[in-house]
Amino acid sequence: MEMRISGVLILVVVISMAVVVILQSRDVTAKREALALIATELREEGVDAAKFDRDRAFELIAVLDGLSTDPDAIPSHTEDLKTISAIAAGWAAGAASPSPELHASVAIRNAAGELRSHSVRPSSSSIRKAQRELERARHALTTTSPGDGTSAPSGLVTEGVRDRLQNLEAAQKEKALEVEEELNN
Repeated sequence: MEMRISGVLILVVVISMAVVVILQSRDVTAKREALALIATELREEGVDAAKFDRDRAFELIAVLDGLSTDPDAIPSHTEDLKTISAIAAGWAAGAASPSPELHASVAIRNAAGELRSHSVRPSSSSIRKAQRELERARHALTTTSPGDGTSAPSGLVTEGVRDRLQNLEAAQKEKALEVEEELNN
């Protein structure tokens, strides 16, 4: 009799655990879908989506890399940096969330912003930040195994949200730089 009761009790516990797991998996699915929707909606207004150009991205990375190694040349390339930021913004607007293209686009835009910031307020930390962003962009475009524990895109929805938020932050930083550049002229 005791074995029957303990057997029934074990069966009840196993069924209860299964119900909890099923309910939690539905909750996770709903949260993942909500995050995917947020990542899709977090787009910069007024920016036209552009198809990502991998070869052009590597060219822009090389240009920014060259400027980061010659900080004295940065102030004479402010317009180029604005153009690069605009190209990267268009790519980010057209990229899927999450994706290596979005990750690289945001990193390129951030690098251009850091170099532009250096032209307004010279700082070695801006140069180092730009170089880190360029490394992130290169890594996103050359890594074939997502989620390898590095800064490469993992494919997680939360990463898409983070990239979209960083893109919006870069847009705000660019607006602040416009004001600073106007004040300095």
